[in-house]
Amino acid sequence: MATAAGWTLFKKALHAHHTAEDDTLLTVAAVHDDGTIAGYTEILLPQGSGPRAQQYDTAVVHAHRGHGLGLWVKAAIVRRLRAEHPDVVEIETDNADDNVHTLAVNHRLGFRSYRRTHEFQHDVPAT
Repeated sequence: MATAAGWTLFKKALHAHHTAEDDTLLTVAAVHDDGTIAGYTEILLPQGSGPRAQQYDTAVVHAHRGHGLGLWVKAAIVRRLRAEHPDVVEIETDNADDNVHTLAVNHRLGFRSYRRTHEFQHDVPAT
């Protein structure tokens, strides 16, 4: 598991990777008393995106799955978003069809499906 110091570095790396200079990245994490991370989620508010936020990663350390942490961190970030950015009225997220646990969390929180996409992968030979 990550420590609090490691978490700070991880958050900085995520922010640098996912955001433009004027974007806002919100993060909520479940942290043990000893500083280890059990789970987290993040929402991006792209500059100029208007009333829509983008839900990025939600992850729970394997040892902590099945206890509702994914639901807790996602619900907490929605409450935080409402309190800090009341002008945001939509959250867009994506999810694989076979990730039934996260789909159940999203449905429980009121997310609804509004479009489907397909991703393709091609492995390029080495020579």
